[in-house]
Amino acid sequence: MNKHLPDFQNLISFTIRHQITPVSLIAEALKKRCCRLLSISLSSRTMWAGKIVPAGSHPALKQYACLISQYLDGAHNDLSSIGISTDEFSEFRRRVTKAAQTIPYGKTVSYAGLACKAGYPRAVRAVASVMRNNPFPLVVPCHRVIRSDGSIGGYAGKTSGKPVALKRRLLALEKNTAE
Repeated sequence: MNKHLPDFQNLISFTIRHQITPVSLIAEALKKRCCRLLSISLSSRTMWAGKIVPAGSHPALKQYACLISQYLDGAHNDLSSIGISTDEFSEFRRRVTKAAQTIPYGKTVSYAGLACKAGYPRAVRAVASVMRNNPFPLVVPCHRVIRSDGSIGGYAGKTSGKPVALKRRLLALEKNTAE
């Protein structure tokens, strides 16, 4: 299903050093004003396929970084406008990802609710796995997905520690700035 494998020579990275969390973006530069976002990491790690991706200065990537930075500062930015690459995703993963992008700022949905939104009401565990392995945190707001009992659940594949604390902080940030 390899529709488009990125050419490593065209990969660029940009790291936001924010007080809430560092965010690293990796993209493939396609044209002068166009790039394809391949991953977002909530760290300063800029690795792709085991190689360090050099920092780049691309207008679209800088715009994405600006939107994310403003979001972390409390701006009510719609990050779903940031284009992501889902070429390598299965149809199931693509539908779950698209459904997650429709969760409004300041709102949460349960894993079961997300499974229903994606059209797979009986695939709750599989939906949770897609969210756990989300390569585009913030843009695909997996932090807005919680357990059916209202508890926070995990984040970035962890059920405690810094990732879950970050999820709580992101939810609190949105609650305090939601309209």
